Amino acid sequence: MASRWTRVTGVVCVLALAAVFVFGGQFVGLTAPFSGSAWDAVDQPDGITVENPYGEATVTYDDRGVPTIEAENERALAYATGYVQARDRLFQMDLTRRLMGGRLAAAFGEQAVESDRFHRRMGFEDAAEATWRRLNGTEHGEKLSAYSSGVNHYVETRPLPLEFELNGYEPARWTPVDTLLVGQQISWGLSGSFADLRREAIAQELPRALSLYPAALDHDEAIIRGDRPGHDWEPPADSNASVQAVYESVREFDTEAGLGSNNWVVSGEYTASGEPILANDPHLTLTAPPVWYEMRLESPEANVSGAGFAGIPFVIIGANDDVAWGVTNVGADVTDAYSYEWRDGQYRYEGEYRDPETHTETIEVADGEDTNVTVRRTVHGPLLERENQTVAVAWTGLTATTQSRAIDDISSAENLTAFEDGLREFDLPAQNFVAIGRDGGTLYYPAGKYPIRTVDGEVVPGDRVFNGSAGHGEWRGFEPYGRSNWSGFVDFEDIPHLEDPGYVSTANQRVVDDPGFYLGTSMTFASPYRGMRINDLLAERVENGSVTREDIVAIQRDTHSAAAEQFVPQILNATDEMSPESRELARDLDEWDYEMDRDSRGALVFSLWLDRYRNQTFADEYNANNLDDSYHPRYWVLQNLPADSRWFDDVTTPGVEDRADIAARTMQRVREEIDREGYETYGDYNVVDVDHPFPVGFLDYPERPTDGSPFTVRNFRAGGSPVGSSYRFVVADAGSIAVLPGGNSGNYFSGHYADQFDLWRNGEYRPFPTGTEGDPTITFEEGDS
Repeated sequence: MASRWTRVTGVVCVLALAAVFVFGGQFVGLTAPFSGSAWDAVDQPDGITVENPYGEATVTYDDRGVPTIEAENERALAYATGYVQARDRLFQMDLTRRLMGGRLAAAFGEQAVESDRFHRRMGFEDAAEATWRRLNGTEHGEKLSAYSSGVNHYVETRPLPLEFELNGYEPARWTPVDTLLVGQQISWGLSGSFADLRREAIAQELPRALSLYPAALDHDEAIIRGDRPGHDWEPPADSNASVQAVYESVREFDTEAGLGSNNWVVSGEYTASGEPILANDPHLTLTAPPVWYEMRLESPEANVSGAGFAGIPFVIIGANDDVAWGVTNVGADVTDAYSYEWRDGQYRYEGEYRDPETHTETIEVADGEDTNVTVRRTVHGPLLERENQTVAVAWTGLTATTQSRAIDDISSAENLTAFEDGLREFDLPAQNFVAIGRDGGTLYYPAGKYPIRTVDGEVVPGDRVFNGSAGHGEWRGFEPYGRSNWSGFVDFEDIPHLEDPGYVSTANQRVVDDPGFYLGTSMTFASPYRGMRINDLLAERVENGSVTREDIVAIQRDTHSAAAEQFVPQILNATDEMSPESRELARDLDEWDYEMDRDSRGALVFSLWLDRYRNQTFADEYNANNLDDSYHPRYWVLQNLPADSRWFDDVTTPGVEDRADIAARTMQRVREEIDREGYETYGDYNVVDVDHPFPVGFLDYPERPTDGSPFTVRNFRAGGSPVGSSYRFVVADAGSIAVLPGGNSGNYFSGHYADQFDLWRNGEYRPFPTGTEGDPTITFEEGDS
């Protein structure tokens, strides 16, 4: 590969990158010292003039490094946005498109080959190209082209970021397909679930455990309230195919467990100002730089502020002059798997044997031998194969989509009616949109494309591996790598939604008890702990008086654990079975307030106990059947097991254990860990450790304690790739506020590389970007570039 530098050798495993949302984890090792040109990235002068072929524009940064980009027309705006995002986040952008296009190994060596192999077989780039064929020549396509030109102008005229020098490669030219690949990464990270394969593996290896994975968790905290489901789905066996080896080969690319979000709106009927309030905090992998990139975009057609993703020229969540909106993940099941009868390399479909569509692609490998990957596809989608086990995968993102155009439309909506019209085009990932309008209106809409599956004419849920040879479960109107007409999907008007609710919140729990169609199962929706707490706090504030921005901020900061409320009594009821040392530790929970705060001893004991209790309950039988802890059921299911459930009995011991025995045993493990590690309070364990993809210490954010847990509104999960509130923002008449878990710039030498990190971990905010005054940092003049 051509490079202006000598390649830096020594790379380490890159597969961690594919297992988390965007950039969780380090993956590039360095053995060579920095060359002098590595420091060229410091050169980010202010007051420069740049030619823009589409018209005039200016860029002015505020005191947190958030750019306001003003332009005389939409294409000039897109061009300037491309230039600015490349200035601030070029390496992050390049990494994302390499991941989704299956081109990591070309930069980082053979350790990335398996990641590339998966992404090539899935064909994400082919799907992005199908989308580009649909958009090319349209007004929206022209914006994507202008954006790409702006990115490339920066790359061609300015020093590259430090990371390129450290690893010794140059980025290829940016294209509209690359922007669409960034959208693919976001969508796959939120909706690319292999839960069907995981469930099938459980059914085959440990069938008696299927009752632990009900269609719906037994709670009353649906987003849209209604009666509980009358029964659980018990789908008939549709395939006898063994799929565990396939699942094991792709599980690191599955949707990351624990990713979630909160959002809610309160109408002016219940607020002190008489104006509606909106809050949103998406929970994603915490990265350096952060997942989100803040910006303000102004043109005659647009005036919008908020956060988007580097590589995409639009605001994803935010506010314009007329509408504000936020999103959380629905958790819908929009990925299906199909098995087939095979004969002589052909699969049976519609009564005949067919050859899979097959081609070979070459994976370029830096400092190693290039390797080939065979890509095979059926009528349903790409084939995933391992140890003579084969399934095809359908995912709503493997076709030409209108996601990008929908985001563009909703960000410029002049009212909630136009906003809702824009949501008609939003196909994936299915998202819980909440919105408020300047006219005082409120809206909740879980927009997206939801497939309808049938078997022999009967509508069925999608929580299984379908018999592809018989045509079971296939999505009518879906065309992999082509243009779908979506005829076999739920009509937009039939998606449960709320217009002008007094207040509504979402936290990834199921949308409604009876949606009228299959949305997902307990394996795809979150446990209701966060949703319960938010609803309780909102109801309390609505009942007690007028809701203020400070009330909403207090809810976002809330660290009360609804999970602890349920589990702590089980711990205290087991103290008779505990050793004196463990009993002493349990006493820390006796008068604990269930707040997951960094200075709390009770929060430390409970967090350590809960993390280990599930494994102590299920590991004996699961491990014996080749199922590790990633297969374990939800904590909500564990919480509600009877005290004498068979799952508490450890089959490896001669006795018969019950819940108290396992709770006591777990507390003994916690006692030993606290002594070994020297933990005193929760903050000793609950540490924010956010690393840059390069294992160079100065690029990482500092390790610091914080508050919150996976089951609190103030969301945080420590250890491994940390997960938490990747962006907090509140839109209110009293002034909108926001904060990032790091900084807006990906340039280490910028003063805005990590300047919001301490604000974020301490639950503080700063003003939401609404523009800034002063001399422009960059002025774009019309001319050739």
